[in-house]
Amino acid sequence: MKNNRNIYNQSTSQIDGKSLEESQQLQSDKQTYGSEYIHLYVDDIEGDWLENWDWEDDLTDYIDAFNHHCKKRNYQFAIDTLNACDEQLKHPENYQKSVELYRQLVQLLEIKSINISIIEQEILLKAKERLALANSLIEQVNQQDENVKEKIIMNIIEPEENRIGYIKKLLDKVHNGVVRKTWKFECCVYEDETDTFYSKVGKANSGEFVVKLGIWDDVFGGGYHLNIENGCEEKEEVDERTESPKFSVDEYKLIQEYLRKLDGAK
Repeated sequence: MKNNRNIYNQSTSQIDGKSLEESQQLQSDKQTYGSEYIHLYVDDIEGDWLENWDWEDDLTDYIDAFNHHCKKRNYQFAIDTLNACDEQLKHPENYQKSVELYRQLVQLLEIKSINISIIEQEILLKAKERLALANSLIEQVNQQDENVKEKIIMNIIEPEENRIGYIKKLLDKVHNGVVRKTWKFECCVYEDETDTFYSKVGKANSGEFVVKLGIWDDVFGGGYHLNIENGCEEKEEVDERTESPKFSVDEYKLIQEYLRKLDGAK
């Protein structure tokens, strides 16, 4: 096996002249020496874990090399190591590890303050950009997970004695989503000048999951409606008028209450 390679902290001019060469060598050594590549960069690696080493899917070798370079203050080689495992870090299951690694590099370079070199400033800038990107990817995943949780369709066509409980549960979910900004809500009120007609309707959505609700009053009576749409799936609907035997004052007041709450939370 090739003798261990000791990489010491170098002057700015030396790093500037050799950084590309060393980065290429790092990747070349991995391809040439296979599992023994790690011994070129990390000392005192023991155990039989090398026998079943999976190089393409495991980040351990890169992380160990990265930590070694950080310990030696070879920050150019540290970021080159992260560049070499960029494809693995782009996998969703490694987003958090990407944040940890780039945050570590940013913190180490920021500690140098006024003693930081021009090249190290460039490395710091790149590390900050990668850190921001990794945080953004995590935020997108969290947002998608939240939306998936919100898109659980509920059957509101239940026996009459249970239906108002299901309606309230659904509207609670929508209201909480509007408060957390995972749902969007828009509301409209219609009135005529003679006060003989009043209508208030709202539409809330989280992706393809849409809830439409409304109430109205006129000289002939009143009514309320609640519609649920989930993309191309079957729609669910409650549409009751005062002349209907299923009309419920409690349901009317509940929808009226949540229209007000949703309009205030948007």
